[in-house]
Amino acid sequence: MPNSKFKLPIILFAVMFTAASCGLGGPQTPSQKAELTWWKVFSDSRDIEPLIKQFEDANPGVKIRYVEKDIAAYEDELVNALAAGQGPDIFSIHNDWLPKHQDKMVAAPDKILGLRELREKFASVLETDLTADGKIYALPVALDVMALYYNKDLLASAGLARPPATWEELVNLVPRLTKISRLGNIEQSAIALGTLENVNRATDILSLLMLQNGTQIFSEDRRTNQMDKSIRDQTGKEISPGLSALEFYTQFADPAKAAYTWNSRSNNSIDTFAAGRVAMILSYAYLGQTLKEKAPFLNYAVAPVPQITSGSTKVNYANYWAEGVSKQSKYPDLSWQFLKTITGKGPLQSYTSATKQIAPRLDLLEEQIADPQIGVFAENAISAKSFYKPDSAAMEKIFADMISEVTQRHVPIKDALHAGAQKADLLLKNKR
Repeated sequence: MPNSKFKLPIILFAVMFTAASCGLGGPQTPSQKAELTWWKVFSDSRDIEPLIKQFEDANPGVKIRYVEKDIAAYEDELVNALAAGQGPDIFSIHNDWLPKHQDKMVAAPDKILGLRELREKFASVLETDLTADGKIYALPVALDVMALYYNKDLLASAGLARPPATWEELVNLVPRLTKISRLGNIEQSAIALGTLENVNRATDILSLLMLQNGTQIFSEDRRTNQMDKSIRDQTGKEISPGLSALEFYTQFADPAKAAYTWNSRSNNSIDTFAAGRVAMILSYAYLGQTLKEKAPFLNYAVAPVPQITSGSTKVNYANYWAEGVSKQSKYPDLSWQFLKTITGKGPLQSYTSATKQIAPRLDLLEEQIADPQIGVFAENAISAKSFYKPDSAAMEKIFADMISEVTQRHVPIKDALHAGAQKADLLLKNKR
């Protein structure tokens, strides 16, 4: 996820509300007053203000206090504030935080937003991430999904007219884009993959590969981990999709493999890409701003993430923030009506157009696909996937440990995967 560089001061917005204008049930109380506090990360108050203003114009009566939070200490600050009974009415959660924080949140009332409407109007990944027991617990104002960033000059120098569309194509291109000195030093890499610390969002990339391979991370009842289990493919052959994903990822850092192009001595993947010394990296839409600052003249473009085969069902990976309502809020229906309003087509279209972010609504994603700046991400968002994580930080460490065990300690891939599955099983037991 992106790093927040600075924290803006708290901005106060006056917003008025009546039960009738918000469409809420119960007696109408035009003179009722209420105050809501909204904590959010990675959103400039100047971008959020129009959303609040639209709600203000339509609903005379309530005060909303918008507070932009610094991500560095955000989760701890949120948990502590809620524990002290001083938390906000509305707050941001990362898309994989719901299992950890569901007990602090109130679901959307069916009269305001139900699963049918979510499925019809929003990207399917929202149901995976933001619902539980048939209820919706959060809504995003924007999505982010992974894509393939590629250096057009390096590909052209290797005689390549386009980036790879499949992983097989990518592996076959590695020798043409990799330059290794006589001393064994990597001078130019085809792609930044295989290691942990110096690959941006390495655990997300491994997660993507597992989902593309058909790995079922957890059983449907979420009682056991399945990522080291074998299945039978269409021909009846027994395969381990989780094993294949981990093996595929780590091969790029294995000097004994034909795909070797990256190692632990390489610089950070984003810095190396900005310097023009790696042809491709996988990252999110937010990287565009970073590259604009680090390498304003870099000749690069963005393509969809490679797939298993050209005809396979597309699977991409999502990473975003969503807004939920606190159980402590005195006005949960009002808070949810506000979220429902600002994620409507009109308000959200204005917001995503101004900020050049990817919309979570299907009707807006269809329009954004033609956008030359964010069209690739919009297309990827339609097929974006995620998976249940009982504890997001703990699961990230499990995936990180599997990568480092293979690449740093040279543990057999099967053993590293099995150890990861055992740790994930323990997480589930602790969750119950």
